[in-house]
Amino acid sequence: MRELTSGTIVGTTRYYDIVPVIDRVEIGFTWYGKRWQRGLINTGCKLLLLGHAFDSLGCEVVGFRTDILNLVSQRAIEALGARKDGVIRHHQLRRDGTVRDTVIYSILASEWPDVKRQLELRLARHGSAPS
Repeated sequence: MRELTSGTIVGTTRYYDIVPVIDRVEIGFTWYGKRWQRGLINTGCKLLLLGHAFDSLGCEVVGFRTDILNLVSQRAIEALGARKDGVIRHHQLRRDGTVRDTVIYSILASEWPDVKRQLELRLARHGSAPS
């Protein structure tokens, strides 16, 4: 993602773990520069990705994963309206060589209309809209 006015790269987020046979995709590998963290960029980007996944691709579920120690990411995912599905214990190696537990979240297609409405309201309250 780039800031419109300056062209500065502010971060990234993307689809991964795409499973067409069950209409599932995950969103992740998200990072934002410090200046853009805890703002509305994540909300707008996730609204666009979720809308494309559910409304264009016909996904039945969109998932999210994060390290159990990453409480900031857990709060951000929950703020999107995703529900916590559980924890995969002893799941992945961290960069420092320790093994992490992974928290799994999801949004179902049946939940999408309410999630979408809430995200749009949050952006509208702050005068932002994704494009």
